Amino acid sequence: MSDAAIAALVASNPGQATVEEYTIVYRVLAQRVPCRMLVFGVGRDTPLWLDVNRGGTTVFLENVKRWADFSRQASPTAIVHDLSYGWTRRFMWPLLKRMSPERLFLRELPRDVLETPWDVILVDAPRGTNWKAPGRMKSVYTASVLAAKSGADVFVHDCHRAVERETADHFLGPTRFVTQAGSMRHYRFR
Repeated sequence: MSDAAIAALVASNPGQATVEEYTIVYRVLAQRVPCRMLVFGVGRDTPLWLDVNRGGTTVFLENVKRWADFSRQASPTAIVHDLSYGWTRRFMWPLLKRMSPERLFLRELPRDVLETPWDVILVDAPRGTNWKAPGRMKSVYTASVLAAKSGADVFVHDCHRAVERETADHFLGPTRFVTQAGSMRHYRFR
């Protein structure tokens, strides 16, 4: 995919990832295709991930029904699993400080998601724009467990926000940090 194609996607999807953020994911994905890619979140960029990973397996997890339905309609070949997160961002600090992190693991995921050795994991959901939203602590923790089993590259978007940044640092670890573009961070478990 060319820089122009990524720029066109960004222009058609305002308020989402920047060209630089999409590019760091694209470059790693392009080296590993066809591969097994897990994406927390769907949106107007769903067709991008399906196209880039053509011939591979791309699975999406979404907690907002209208976005899941939109993606299924816009990309009929997309595998989209509905998901519920339960806790909101306001519980992040007590969870990290007083509870065992295993309580953050998304055990209700389909068996095929839990058992697949993922190559690339992108955490771009759920919403984390306010303290009543779920935030990405469960997504990041679950990604860290799945990535540790398979040696995946993990990307976490919106690391300008405290929940995303702190949980990524805590669960993915500074020794696995590769790079950052804008608010997209890349970690490697190989």
